[in-house]
Amino acid sequence: MKAYIVERDKLKNNIDIVKKRAAGKPIYGVIKANGYGLGLLQLARVLRDEGIDRFAVTEPSDAIRLRMAGFIDEEILVMRPVVSEADVSDIIDAHAVATIGSYDDAVLLSGLAEKHAEVVEAHIKIDTGMGRYGFVPAETERIAQIYRYMKRISITGLYTHFNCAFGSMKKTNAQLESFLAVADRLRESGCNPGCVHAANSSFLFRGDISRTDAVRVGSAFLGRLPCRLKNNAGLQPVGYARCEVVQVRWLREGQTVGYGAAYTAKKAVRVAVIPFGYADGFGVARANDIFRFRDRLRYLLHDVRGLFSARRMTVTIHGRRAPVLGHIGMVHCVADVSSIQCEPGDEAVIEVSPVYANSAIERIYE
Repeated sequence: MKAYIVERDKLKNNIDIVKKRAAGKPIYGVIKANGYGLGLLQLARVLRDEGIDRFAVTEPSDAIRLRMAGFIDEEILVMRPVVSEADVSDIIDAHAVATIGSYDDAVLLSGLAEKHAEVVEAHIKIDTGMGRYGFVPAETERIAQIYRYMKRISITGLYTHFNCAFGSMKKTNAQLESFLAVADRLRESGCNPGCVHAANSSFLFRGDISRTDAVRVGSAFLGRLPCRLKNNAGLQPVGYARCEVVQVRWLREGQTVGYGAAYTAKKAVRVAVIPFGYADGFGVARANDIFRFRDRLRYLLHDVRGLFSARRMTVTIHGRRAPVLGHIGMVHCVADVSSIQCEPGDEAVIEVSPVYANSAIERIYE
């Protein structure tokens, strides 16, 4: 059986560290994308048990799932703007908080709230560089008109997302100032911005959160940050995958392994065949999808360093690391177990990010 094991003690360790960094400020636990692969409801329950009662998701349907699972009193922020009546209906049914990222969003939300005879709670999203959703900081007067004229919308928060907090703090601090200036201008015009929140995991550990009312955190709970921190700030990766070895066999000298014959045995080697591959998330990493010259150069240098590194993909069997031979296949990999006592049915442990682990694999909290 394939499973992804979530280690509760490590998850709680990360939550404790996040709470300490937040210094008493409310925390929005971001549980988008099925709880970053840890399971939406499972992760939400652990966060709630640890005193976090605000959640942020991207899909209105996730807010419905949380309410149906018994999350009755918690605040649930839907972080993408509504695009249809179905979105608004889900938000109203879930008593969730909508996001408004443009005046058109507000018009749609206000009209549908009127149709449903409801007042919908919402947060305003400010685009300080992410480029996806949000008013630009110069549109403060446009935002103020929502307060003045759209009585079916109750604005209770203002937020942004920092796109460079894992790298350039100079850019990030400039974005923070631009964002906070919007909040100040709204107050000056007689509008209450409500809860002002602006932090992702990287900013929580690298930036100044003292000037915001709350923080939003997701990847830090997993113990996986895109920025480098000393000792990873004490955060620990929270899980691993496991499955059973299905075959143990000998390869003769000259035999090859995998597509492209990337590995050729130089001598007889005993191998374990493991039914876990890239379709399950093994060996899968974020794509090099930035095409600026300096980014391409950085990726190239990373790959060149890899040529001189002894680091190899491995699996762990009976507490010992076994090197993976050849390319990882879609649903299989082959590991060298020449020095490990190993038989079919033995457990193999595979290091996999839960974000990339196949969603069909069962999540087990231990």
